[in-house]
Amino acid sequence: MESNLALWISFIVYTVGIITVGLYSSRLRRKTSDDFVLASRELGPWASALSASASSESGWVMLGLVGEAFVFGWATMWIVPGIAAGYLFNWFVLAERLRKSTQQSGAVTLPQFICHRFGPDSKALRGIAVLIIFAAMLGYVAAQMNAAGKAFEAVFSLPYWIGVLAGAGIILTYTITGGFRAICWTDIVQATFMVIALIGMPIILLIHMGGYEPISAAIAAENPELLTFSGGRTGFALLGFVIGMLGIGLGYPGQPHVLSRFMAARDSEAVKRAGRIAFVWFIFVYSGAIFFGVASRAYFGDLADPEQALPLALGQLLPPLLAGFVIAAIVSAICSTADSQLIVVSSSLSRDILTWTRRKETGRDWGRFLRVDRLMLVLLALISVIFALTENRVIFEFVLYAWAALGAGFGPVVILGLLWKRANKAGAIAGMLTGLITTVIWRNVPVLKSALYELVPAFVLAFLAVVLVSLVTQRSGKERT
Repeated sequence: MESNLALWISFIVYTVGIITVGLYSSRLRRKTSDDFVLASRELGPWASALSASASSESGWVMLGLVGEAFVFGWATMWIVPGIAAGYLFNWFVLAERLRKSTQQSGAVTLPQFICHRFGPDSKALRGIAVLIIFAAMLGYVAAQMNAAGKAFEAVFSLPYWIGVLAGAGIILTYTITGGFRAICWTDIVQATFMVIALIGMPIILLIHMGGYEPISAAIAAENPELLTFSGGRTGFALLGFVIGMLGIGLGYPGQPHVLSRFMAARDSEAVKRAGRIAFVWFIFVYSGAIFFGVASRAYFGDLADPEQALPLALGQLLPPLLAGFVIAAIVSAICSTADSQLIVVSSSLSRDILTWTRRKETGRDWGRFLRVDRLMLVLLALISVIFALTENRVIFEFVLYAWAALGAGFGPVVILGLLWKRANKAGAIAGMLTGLITTVIWRNVPVLKSALYELVPAFVLAFLAVVLVSLVTQRSGKERT
């Protein structure tokens, strides 16, 4: 009884602290419509790096990736080179270009950037971009709510639905008030605790188990293939698995909640420093998550839901007071992705659908945008909660589906839009549609899904579609460069 009380006290203290940080940040809010969405483009290097990292990883790493390593062993390490390449390309090739482009054009959402680059008056561009964001992001947010439900269920033995509702409540409390700035401020704390948890827990588990040799021996006794980088796969099965894991990194250039941090960075120096900070963070977090997932297989032996390995281990290996803080950090990290995604979707709906043109801002405009943004946040959170409550899903797989839709739908268009002057509107439309449609079809055809992760073929085909359609339409004179 006393240990459970200590767990709850520390959890509540941390959660209230995070909410307070978010609410306090609202004091710096400016009365412009863009402040709620991009914090007036004032993010420094630490805020940019840790906010982008926490919003892109969080629940799917702390629960999903740990669960994946629990099931597949060291073969999960194939994900690391692809993610590393995605981080490096995003920060050191795209980030500064996107920051400059959106600052010059005044774009505050990804659809606005795409429209400004390819066709300012194109309803097709705008509509397709918002459709991809709406469909994929709602699934993504539902996966985060799912993660919150699992965390509460594993640690506090509460019904899954209470965790889902609690996660939504925490998010809305500070996001509605502080907007993007509140999200970024809380992300700094959450990203820091993610590192602490995913470095500290593997060390604690290593000590508890008596070193790596007992861990390795326990796993080898159950399934020695978990200690190999092939996981027992051979031939085309191994090739498809490796390419699929490496290909996850292709999704980074197309994630609106990550790209928004580049758009909000203060200056080019902040972007350069942020890239270095983010990459170091990535190394610690991913290596810790995979090692812990593998080691927890030896510790638990078997689990009905491997994605609950981390929260269950926290409750068993840490003093209740400390465990409560770390559990709160997990839930907050989950929220750091969901809140970012909610504000991306709500801003796209308010600015790209409800408002077709940018007018000169007045105090009335600011108030109107703010009211619409907040209303959209609440409605979208409600839809995501309902979606999450319909089924307790596998977080890793669910996130990868949404990740693929966004990565293939936007990645090639963003890359070529920033790096290739000949890319045009027709090519952008073809690329977005090809990426989205290929992702959906590939995912829902069993033989294709089992052969290769859908992002890889969808991204390649979308990239080719942008290039080929741009060249063909230019030559035929149907569209100017």
